[in-house]
Amino acid sequence: MGTSIGENRLYDTLCRVLDSLRAEAPASNAIYNPRPCTPEALILARSRALLHLFLKARFGIVRFAERERFVTDGRFDGGVDAYYIDQKNKFIYILQSKFRATAANFVGKKMDPYDLLKMDVSRILKGENCHENGDPYNEKITKGLQRDIRKLTDVASYTNQVVLLGNSKHFTNAQLKRLVEGFKVEQFPHDRTYHELLLPVINGTYFTDPNLTIEINLANLKRDTHLEYEVKASTLKTNTKLLFVPTREIGRIMHVYKNTILKFNPRSFLELKHNPVNQEIETSIRNTRGNEFALFNNGITIVAESTSISTNTAKQGTAQIILRNPQLVNGAQTAYTLARIYEDCVSSKNFEVFRGKEVLMRVINFLGPVKPQNQDARIRLMGEISKASNSQTKVEESDRRSNDPVQIRIQTEFFEKYGLYYERKRGEFADGLHHGYLLPDQLINRERLVRVSLACSYDVSQLRSGISKFFDEARLASLLKTKDLSKYAYGYEVLQGLDKKRKSKPRTKGDRYYTSQFGQALRYGQYAVVAVCANRGPAKGKKESQALEAALKQWTAFEAWAEAQPSNSAYKSGASFDYVGYYKGATIKGDLQKYSFIF
Repeated sequence: MGTSIGENRLYDTLCRVLDSLRAEAPASNAIYNPRPCTPEALILARSRALLHLFLKARFGIVRFAERERFVTDGRFDGGVDAYYIDQKNKFIYILQSKFRATAANFVGKKMDPYDLLKMDVSRILKGENCHENGDPYNEKITKGLQRDIRKLTDVASYTNQVVLLGNSKHFTNAQLKRLVEGFKVEQFPHDRTYHELLLPVINGTYFTDPNLTIEINLANLKRDTHLEYEVKASTLKTNTKLLFVPTREIGRIMHVYKNTILKFNPRSFLELKHNPVNQEIETSIRNTRGNEFALFNNGITIVAESTSISTNTAKQGTAQIILRNPQLVNGAQTAYTLARIYEDCVSSKNFEVFRGKEVLMRVINFLGPVKPQNQDARIRLMGEISKASNSQTKVEESDRRSNDPVQIRIQTEFFEKYGLYYERKRGEFADGLHHGYLLPDQLINRERLVRVSLACSYDVSQLRSGISKFFDEARLASLLKTKDLSKYAYGYEVLQGLDKKRKSKPRTKGDRYYTSQFGQALRYGQYAVVAVCANRGPAKGKKESQALEAALKQWTAFEAWAEAQPSNSAYKSGASFDYVGYYKGATIKGDLQKYSFIF
């Protein structure tokens, strides 16, 4: 269950995303660009943008005009706000959206039964062109939804599903069935909207089609399309296929899937751009006419739930491979570079640079059905394959640890409870920052979180040295505890308050660290302040900002007290006191716990 501050953050972030989607509409479109000071019009515009968010996050429809084609909301819409026909999975989705003006209402206000009774789903799907009262349906219904359904040659094989973007869980299944005329219903209350629509757009994992299709060139093959080998790993059986695939296909896949296909890779899509290897890979593609790339490059490794290969494509010299729920665990740098080249080719409409160039692909897939009892084992093995595959390239240990279970749990809870985004791997939320979906202070840096967690245990003396040693698997699991997450969130907020204080202009010119007011709190004692606030503030019911102000006011008194303690005599030299050594020393932990800070 989220906190009130977390729910406010999530709602504000959702509004920024919806406003960004609205901004994609032409400036002349008054529906998405209502006049200032018209709150009701803004709510309607955001409610409509919520439909766009669903279409983008669920079906990967990136362009505004393509999404808007499916929006039917308006006068005489038959209670249908939007639709989508998924021809691959045989579903016809009928949508209704309800957005609310405040975070509390978005979480707590329920959909009205009348909203659902207005949905003429049955009449519309049967081809009626008007409401039972005689009002004709608008053209988005008659020339959009109904026409698209008539074009389906196998419409009888489709499942009709109503999607409710709003809080409708107060209805029983029987009530919903009566309200929407017996159709299947998929509900997106606030929590599911945040998890499955908002978060994927923020971190670039919104393209969710489980089946990835790759075309293979058969011209250079002498016999079979691939080499195949089976391996038993602990309780799991795996099958490995080796084959060469066109570099253009890898570029296309990475361009579309981005972070969706990198969940088990220690790198994220945008973080990959900082690697100097990119230039070497790009040169080996652009500056060669032959297929030397197949010899120069080590290839890529993908783990998938299942793989099927067929030469029966009715295209001479071409085979097809379909991967279900693929994850690229090695070779991300190669795939990223090919994606960037592919983007250039899309812009220029010239793909000549990829002609005849292939790359080795290793596909590992699991044998047997997916069962709840083996799902954890599969995820663990995928993580281990990723770590092993990347062991020969320079990857920070903190990146290698990014998919450890404790890291995933912490990221999930920070998001759900506090509306904060724990960056398990570098660049994971760069897309969200770039588009303005996230504010910088909503992002939690993993190294700083480890420091905060140490501070929450009063172990501030360990923070003056390097932090990388704490990303050892055993240390990390014992250091970061989900039961202490509220304390970490509190401490992190205090740390951000200290950062803002350091950046503000001091009262005394030249007093960069406010030494005259707060002693060494902002220079050497930042995490000591965090330790005091995180351990004492919540118990007294103080907000983070209140605890910080109280601690800083008492800090010079605390340091005077510490100087007078016999246990700290080693830090004294005449009238001076070695604060650098003190905040790194063995006595600071006990002093912070002993001193009577008042909150």
